[in-house]
Amino acid sequence: MKVLLTILLSVLTLANGSHEHDIINLYKHNFRGDGTYYGVGSSGTCSYTPPDLPPVAKNHAITDYVALNSPQFFGSLACGMCFTVNGTGHGLGNDPINGQHIVFVKDLCPECHAGSVDFAKNGDGRWGISIRAIQCPVGNTPIEYKFQGSNDYYLKLQVRNARIPATKVEMRQQDNHYASFQHTTDGFWTMGAGFDKPVRYPIHLRLTAANGDTVLDTIHMNHIQNEVVLHGSGKQFSLDRNLPH
Repeated sequence: MKVLLTILLSVLTLANGSHEHDIINLYKHNFRGDGTYYGVGSSGTCSYTPPDLPPVAKNHAITDYVALNSPQFFGSLACGMCFTVNGTGHGLGNDPINGQHIVFVKDLCPECHAGSVDFAKNGDGRWGISIRAIQCPVGNTPIEYKFQGSNDYYLKLQVRNARIPATKVEMRQQDNHYASFQHTTDGFWTMGAGFDKPVRYPIHLRLTAANGDTVLDTIHMNHIQNEVVLHGSGKQFSLDRNLPH
């Protein structure tokens, strides 16, 4: 029984940590696939609605917005990530993808295979590319937040403009323990078990990035504001010298 329990706990640990490992792999390897076009879109699965794109998406270093393939989207944890896309110029169509592009993930390409992206601009063809994640060029801009459909008894929170994607979001409760949000497929986090109700303000958060970096941040507010971009205490994940940037 003890051996069985140990094996079960190991399996659960691997399952819980799989997305962190998979996301970090996106920074450590090049993945070959196809580059395609799906036209200029105003929104997408990641729920970034212009003009309220995160600051990093407007950074001059970002050349394009893309929809990321489904196998490497990880249920929208990849929303807001940045990638280098290197085009070979080889393929079929009228608009070849050549050279290096620095792109921002704003959508999901459900039919795309691993290593592939769909460019959010007009174009034609299917072209050979390789992709690799990089830390987003956030500069000195902080992590941002946005609530959707929330109230004092239910929170749906978007974490935006992160250098590396957050894979765990927690909120401090009255007894000082942290309760974990659950991730959604549209780029948000919702309340799970263990949350005080009604919500107590201000909102104290603990964010953990895919590489394990942790920041404590506070959203200074005394009531819920939906569909408004909010700033905490100016926190951002640290630059990781072991990952591309």
